[in-house]
Amino acid sequence: MHCEIGDIVLADRYAYPDGTEGQYHNFVIMYIERDEITVVPLEYFGFTISSQVEKNNTVNKNYPYNEPITPDEENRLKKDSHVKCDELVVIKPANVIMKWGSVTISQYERFMDLYEKSLTESSKA
Repeated sequence: MHCEIGDIVLADRYAYPDGTEGQYHNFVIMYIERDEITVVPLEYFGFTISSQVEKNNTVNKNYPYNEPITPDEENRLKKDSHVKCDELVVIKPANVIMKWGSVTISQYERFMDLYEKSLTESSKA
């Protein structure tokens, strides 16, 4: 399945940065690593989407990098959710089983700004 940056996808398997694997989750594709010769996607990198709104940064300050996202025609989410912007998850293209929406450019930029903030703040600790 062909994906672009900003797409919302369902993956059946993926890897967290620490190497542990997960199954069946939704992601926003934030970066695509491509083979330089064939330009074929080698890996996607995405932020997890969760519908546990009690863990978004406007409801619970213990999750400062979980940015709220509400359903609309473009993202096609079914309920209020959040994007976990402090951890890029690796997704192999073969593990993307469905693409169902996308985020706007301004949402993508907001998520990336929060990711960069998380990197800056973790390097200070």
